[in-house]
Amino acid sequence: MSTFLLRLPVRFAAFAASLLLATGACADAPTLDWRVPLPAGQGWRIIDLREGNGIRHEEYVPRGQGIEDYRDRLLVQRFGAQDMSPEVYLGHIAAGLAKHCPAFTTSGLVSGARDGLGHATRTAYCSRFGDRPYGYVVAQKAIRDGDFLFVVEREWRLPPFAVDTAGAVDFGADDTTQKREINQTVRWLTEQVHPIAPPPAPAPAPARPRIRR
Repeated sequence: MSTFLLRLPVRFAAFAASLLLATGACADAPTLDWRVPLPAGQGWRIIDLREGNGIRHEEYVPRGQGIEDYRDRLLVQRFGAQDMSPEVYLGHIAAGLAKHCPAFTTSGLVSGARDGLGHATRTAYCSRFGDRPYGYVVAQKAIRDGDFLFVVEREWRLPPFAVDTAGAVDFGADDTTQKREINQTVRWLTEQVHPIAPPPAPAPAPARPRIRR
């Protein structure tokens, strides 16, 4: 879900797209390095990489899945925070997605801090996106680092599924398998997705002594 000027058919994050345009002048370096260990269990290939003006966008799909007909997608993004907390950002994205879904729910909004950086995770469930023959599940984590937000999300595009009035989700025949995969991703986001301190710069090489002639 989090997202921006993507080839993704879901443009439900119009808010995020406008955010990117609004923050184009922010070119400050991040305060921490940002490297994300990709989820284990399958190979991933990068299909989009853009960086500039304070914005970075990485997009991956599993090997063997197509760019247009993927089932899974992984996004890594960095952009100006516009004074938003991680919780506020995830709330905006969920509200934008919900407008396109006949049944919608979220789960697991968990906030915290690590190394002085606030973060929040949440999973959103869209039973069917508009009139398209699929729905979405999006697990996200947002981290505030100075003037920037780092957002990592794992997205599944699935056959339409059920969300009852109490917010319970039923994926039908694949219910157990899909929920296990979502839980594993949330654990990955919670336990492994964090910015890290940049490595120290290498010490300069000692000057070579001048040879007297």
